[in-house]
Amino acid sequence: MVESFQKTDPTSSADDSECSPENSEICRIRSKKTIIRILHDIMQKNTLVTLYFDQSNHFILTSMLAINEQTNELLIDYGTEPELNALALKSSHLTFITSQNRIQIEFECNQISSSRLDNRDVFTVNLPESLIRLQRRHNYRITTPILDPLKCIIPIPSEEGLFKAEIALIDLSCGGIGVIDHHPVINFEPGMIYQNCQIYLPGFGWINTAIEVKTTHEITLKNGQLCKRAGCQFIDLPTEMEVLIQRYVTKHEQTKLTF
Repeated sequence: MVESFQKTDPTSSADDSECSPENSEICRIRSKKTIIRILHDIMQKNTLVTLYFDQSNHFILTSMLAINEQTNELLIDYGTEPELNALALKSSHLTFITSQNRIQIEFECNQISSSRLDNRDVFTVNLPESLIRLQRRHNYRITTPILDPLKCIIPIPSEEGLFKAEIALIDLSCGGIGVIDHHPVINFEPGMIYQNCQIYLPGFGWINTAIEVKTTHEITLKNGQLCKRAGCQFIDLPTEMEVLIQRYVTKHEQTKLTF
């Protein structure tokens, strides 16, 4: 069975997609031919794939190895930790996050098993019936909730000890955050760097990172209030935390897909 898996890109027609009427940047691909073409491209470029299972924060960094169009199966490399591989094989809900030409790709599967390829253990999963594509070629940015905003906790040394300032986020991406500059202690001048900042993503976990203030400019809020927005960039964001943000962003935007 393994010998029937293709490792070359098949000829396919032009891309087709269904985009959310609320946000044309978010598209769900349903065409099997297009899905296979995208997966082949990711596989040939050996792009890193993050596999989450059973809606937990456990994940495996892996890559695609081969596609079998006849059996609608996809071969995925095993991870480096045997215990996580074993947990994945017991799972019924699998989420894959990767990218194609710097565009984020996400798809889900509900079946997984173990197989052999080139004398090594690999995962076999069913080809996805659809996949989500974030159209922008850079970090996709979402507006964070207004009533219950995400917060960035920034530790500031003081004479009394370490003071933790809480800053409400107005937007978030894998590249950084946008905040309102009105905190009496934090200086949001471009070039300022704050270490050991923490952001909690509900349902996903904590982000721990350094940030650098890159830009500031005036904005008008929905209530008419004039204030300053500061754009901050993550510094050396760990891969696992970038993946958490990717998952949060995709889950947030996925609710806008109405087709």
